[in-house]
Amino acid sequence: MNGVFSYIRELMKRLFFVFFLLLHFLGFTQADIQLNTTLLKSKRLADHLDVPWDLDMDTEGNLWFVQRNGYLIKLNPSDDVSVLDSVYKVPDVFQSWDNSGLHAMALHPKFPLIPFIYVYYTDGEFSGKLVRLNYSINVNKIIDTTNLISGFGGNSSHNGARIVFENDNIMYLCMGDAFSRFDFPQDVNSMNGKVLRMDINGKAMPDNPFGNLVWSFGHRNPQGLVFGKNNLLYSSEHGTGIDDELNLIEKGGNFGWPYVEGFCDTPEEMNFCDSANIVEPLVAWTPTDAPCGLAYFDHPSIPEWNNVLLQTFLKSKRISVLPLSYDGRTVTSEAYILDYEVGRIRDVFVAPNGKIYYCTSNKETNGASVVQPDDDKIFELYNPAFNYDTITNNNIVDGVIFPNPSVNYLIIDLPIEAYVDVLIYDLLGNLKQEHKAYPDNNWSYFVLDRINIEKGVYLIKTVLPSGKTNVEKVVFIDN
Repeated sequence: MNGVFSYIRELMKRLFFVFFLLLHFLGFTQADIQLNTTLLKSKRLADHLDVPWDLDMDTEGNLWFVQRNGYLIKLNPSDDVSVLDSVYKVPDVFQSWDNSGLHAMALHPKFPLIPFIYVYYTDGEFSGKLVRLNYSINVNKIIDTTNLISGFGGNSSHNGARIVFENDNIMYLCMGDAFSRFDFPQDVNSMNGKVLRMDINGKAMPDNPFGNLVWSFGHRNPQGLVFGKNNLLYSSEHGTGIDDELNLIEKGGNFGWPYVEGFCDTPEEMNFCDSANIVEPLVAWTPTDAPCGLAYFDHPSIPEWNNVLLQTFLKSKRISVLPLSYDGRTVTSEAYILDYEVGRIRDVFVAPNGKIYYCTSNKETNGASVVQPDDDKIFELYNPAFNYDTITNNNIVDGVIFPNPSVNYLIIDLPIEAYVDVLIYDLLGNLKQEHKAYPDNNWSYFVLDRINIEKGVYLIKTVLPSGKTNVEKVVFIDN
């Protein structure tokens, strides 16, 4: 009987999607979203994309995203007409007939002052790797790459993955089981079927529970990863035909796969759960809806969404709004938005100013029945009645200079002023160089090239037009 109801539910949703598709071809725009008192509107930022997978934003308010085929692209969502800036193409991305490829991307929290972009992708039919890209503000290009971790198991699917930062030095990567059901997920010496925790150089943190990269294990195919309040880490993952999961990640936690799906609710599962101390999910969806990108929202721009998770879905083509208890350890209800209106929704991102961005993922094998001629797309969701602040340097503190020590250049964070005097002194107080730094239209940073400066310790003094000064010690070294 449950199978009949599931079939009817899926059929009705497909009919609704056909209806919305008809409206699209007739020229109607996407419907507004009416909450209790707030009316949300959706603005299309980009279309004709090729399976965008992961969204992030830099400290200047530029939206960055990657496509499954390896392209890294930047756009400014505040522009009247979005201009797509294709910054880089990862050269060795491997795509299968299904959905392997470039799956995860995250900017360093202080990007571009700290100019690192992290990507995870499959580089062969059965392998994947984590790579750090080094971005140059001067030329708006990737100028160097560092292979941080190789040797991940890969497959045509079940590759995960997402990357999130806990702070400036600690990041997490969730990994799929690479279709190796019994080999990887319960093996704490394997990197697949895990949530991994590392520093920004790809090294295991010393307080990890197993003395390696593994933070939690027993995962099937997690594609959502986000921090909520009180530093709680949430992840969502695909089930088989039953029991998609939303999990609260715990240090050293065993989340059960392949011996437990969803809650411990069969005799076999109960026996294993008792012996292995299994962590049960916050929510399990049956039949499966294919949860993907996950975001945390708690901003006054949408008063109804206080302390909620936003969960995208592929198969059921929606975003679920999941209110959390005050302590963040329980999901109290679930509501749907965008139900079958735009197709498969791959990722969702919440900007610091409260605007929400999401992307579709219809131009792939599983989206063949719903793909539209202008797919794939990125949208902005916002409250037109709210006065949004601009996004500026919200993660950057004054006076930060990077890298330090330096080989070839320094990047200096500039305040919003007409100009700044930058003075370089040696430790004897001799003035070695003097520059006038002007923030341009794209970045509020000054790039100081190392020219005629010997290795050693120097003082960098910045002087504002107001007379306010700041002095920091830097070290120049040779390769």
